[in-house]
Amino acid sequence: MDDLAPFYPTLIPLAFFFWGPALVMLLFWLVGLWARRLGVARALESDWDGFSKDDVEKLFAAYGERLRAAYRYKLLPADAAVALTYAIVGGVLIAGLSMRGYPWWVAALCGGGWLFGGLCDIAENLAVARLLARYPRVEEGTVAFASGFTRIKLVLFALGVVGAIVAAYLAFKPLAV
Repeated sequence: MDDLAPFYPTLIPLAFFFWGPALVMLLFWLVGLWARRLGVARALESDWDGFSKDDVEKLFAAYGERLRAAYRYKLLPADAAVALTYAIVGGVLIAGLSMRGYPWWVAALCGGGWLFGGLCDIAENLAVARLLARYPRVEEGTVAFASGFTRIKLVLFALGVVGAIVAAYLAFKPLAV
């Protein structure tokens, strides 16, 4: 049997660099589609400028009891699962590139966006769940926490998409030589 080249370890197969990010994008899209079917507008989770206490109060009042319950008990757990998935994919991208001989800083630049973005997303989801649980009492500190992590998450997720594309290029690059 032929030995594999040292930059193609079998622990993290080459196909992961395509299918891992493809899974993340598919799950991201499916949760958005499911939120639309539930009727829950995800205005808080996609606001690049952050949100205030007034924004939260208006949105939660507009949701009503049924949509707040759907958001808290159905959508947030699904969103947390997607966040955990892209955090894991980011970590595996880092490990996969470092196993292929790339320096840690290059690997961290490629996978770090999703790794840390996923952790920020989970923190944001926990804060939003707390806001939903305590509604109609909305705490300014929890809103600020959730809003800050939302902004960080969005930037890191976007950087993670670029990083995943670069990671795939770097992983497949030796095949083109």
